[in-house]
Amino acid sequence: MNDRNSRRRSPPKKATIKKIPWLSLLLLLLAYSSFSWFLYRATVTWVVWLLAFMFALLQAMLLTTFSNELKRVLSIWIKSDAGYFSTIIVFAFLVAVAFVWIQTFSYILVVVAAEMLARLDLQRAEFGRSQALSLLTLVSLSGLAVGWTASQIW
Repeated sequence: MNDRNSRRRSPPKKATIKKIPWLSLLLLLLAYSSFSWFLYRATVTWVVWLLAFMFALLQAMLLTTFSNELKRVLSIWIKSDAGYFSTIIVFAFLVAVAFVWIQTFSYILVVVAAEMLARLDLQRAEFGRSQALSLLTLVSLSGLAVGWTASQIW
């Protein structure tokens, strides 16, 4: 028997195409669009738009690239008495602010939930951190732009 024929060749590897989670990314786009529409209707200044832009970038980075480091820092922070006490105080302050600004807080909560869902779907679809960061940032900023543009038109 020929030596070439006796060896089994492994089948060629198929290129894997990752399925993009369209539904969760669409929800993220709609969440940022409605948040942007709300900001425009509230007649806010450019500083608030800059904060919204920074919020979109920071949230995408926290959910993708800095997640392990954030967990480590928070676990060290919570273990100390001073860290635990200050965490409780900050949390109580944020709850009070959320009750005062319930409408703004509800938009932010929807955006956070939509972005977490999109991140989980991207992780389940085996997207890398940099790919997930790029997609989340692109969709988030696109949502802000769509909401602002729609507010300008209507």
